[in-house]
Amino acid sequence: MCVPGVRVAYLCRLALSVRITVMTKSSARKKEPAIRPIGSYGVFLPYVIIPFRFKSAQVLFRFLRTVVRDFFWLQFSVKWRFRSIPVLDVSHPLDDLIPFTPGKVQIYLNFTNFWIRPMTFLFRRLGVKKALPYCTEYLSLIEKAYSDAARVYRFCMTTTERPDYKEDKAFRMIHALDPHLLCVPSLHVSIVILASVYYAEVFKKDDFTEAERQAYTEELREGAQRIIESVLYVKQHSVNCIPAAMYMMLYVLKDRFTISAGVDIINSLFTDDETLSARDQKKLSAHLHFMFERLLLEGANENDWTVPVKRWLKSYARSKNIALALDF
Repeated sequence: MCVPGVRVAYLCRLALSVRITVMTKSSARKKEPAIRPIGSYGVFLPYVIIPFRFKSAQVLFRFLRTVVRDFFWLQFSVKWRFRSIPVLDVSHPLDDLIPFTPGKVQIYLNFTNFWIRPMTFLFRRLGVKKALPYCTEYLSLIEKAYSDAARVYRFCMTTTERPDYKEDKAFRMIHALDPHLLCVPSLHVSIVILASVYYAEVFKKDDFTEAERQAYTEELREGAQRIIESVLYVKQHSVNCIPAAMYMMLYVLKDRFTISAGVDIINSLFTDDETLSARDQKKLSAHLHFMFERLLLEGANENDWTVPVKRWLKSYARSKNIALALDF
């Protein structure tokens, strides 16, 4: 028979134990910091750090010089007829399957902030001294992407059919600042792939927990996917522009970006788009896979990634009965 005093003491100890357990779990939950998204960081900090450190300033100067020379001036010099470079329309009938969606323009315009924000995140998380080498290498890779793409642009400029839509400020700005002559390879596609792949490697370092690594990698991967889709939704690019951008990244990023990673990107596109039928999604995916595989096969014995891209431009011009002076 249980003695009442003992029973009461036992129940008190049990209640106290349960309370302590609950408090411990509650305290543990409170101590677990929420993972702040990279997208919540601003873009100002890199502007006040990178130009004022000697090594990063050197890379920044090369980057700005390349962008001005090989992107802006290159296409405006053709538009204003200061130089003559053949221009090929690389539009494809499959582009018509993707509805023109002006509402996606802010995703498209988020391109610059998308690749700058991870630098702010690293400066905040690791400190300037530890983060700066990563950011400097990253900026150097972006400069290389612009420089490498220009090797194709100087051979043949490319454009696509885009609506003369100027109903809002965003599209008026795009039409004013973008002559729309540098479509293959797409630098929008190239740079967002570069950003997501480069930082996925950085997040594998000991400075990040497994949960953080997964969260940040997935955030940048999804962000890159949305921007790649947006270039087609706002009709700034054709489906023909994307595979060449991925192919170029195999050489710019080397072992960091693989063929299987490129295949995964293609497979991820438009999977949550309810405006596209499953049949149309398959058509788009099949064409992207075909183009990517063609470049891989034709470039298998080439040391220069631009060779199969230039070869495709020549064959595409012939297929449309367009006579262009394209020799390399």
